[in-house]
Amino acid sequence: MGNMSNVNISHHLLKRLTTLHSYTHYFMIDAPNLAHFKSISHVATGYSLKNLESIVSADIHFVIEYNYLQADATALFRGICSVRSLVLSATSLMLLSCEPLPVFANLMELDMRYYYGLIDWSSSDKGLETLLASSQLEKLYFIQEVLCSLPQKVPCCLLYKLKTIKITNFTDEKDCIGKAKNILTNGGALQKLTIRTGLYISEEEKLETYQVLLASPRKSKQCRILFI
Repeated sequence: MGNMSNVNISHHLLKRLTTLHSYTHYFMIDAPNLAHFKSISHVATGYSLKNLESIVSADIHFVIEYNYLQADATALFRGICSVRSLVLSATSLMLLSCEPLPVFANLMELDMRYYYGLIDWSSSDKGLETLLASSQLEKLYFIQEVLCSLPQKVPCCLLYKLKTIKITNFTDEKDCIGKAKNILTNGGALQKLTIRTGLYISEEEKLETYQVLLASPRKSKQCRILFI
């Protein structure tokens, strides 16, 4: 799809939907059997998402430009908040700041390793807190910038439920290492922490960082640390 005034998708048998569109006025979905939804787009003027209780996974990437503060994706986030698996571009976190915030009560897997366009990390705090509030979250993947934006208060999912974490583009910056240590110290159910370092990190720096984290206290005795 290119530029379209309105997009209206309605079908009772639709189970998988992928949309790629630029500027859209209204975006409407009514699909009671939809299980998998992927969207790469600019933010529409308005959304109407109905009968999406069966949705299992969503893959949402908003292209953010200079006027993103005027955008409102509240209805879209509320429409998909029953998902168990969510891939969300880091740029989209800036739009997950609506009031009241949606509750992702069923979320078990969260992937925030991608971004499109401009990023204001200071605007992502509310979105992160909302997503990490899920008591069901077991798998978490994110880029280093998201790691540095994690709230100071330890999320309940990290204390009791989170089993797998993967961090990409990791650097040896003090803040990054400190946040990774905090994960190890509080991850009561953590089984595996995988870290993929940035391309410009040397083997010596990688080894030094690995040794620092390896020596860090771990709440979970079963937790393994893997450097890639």
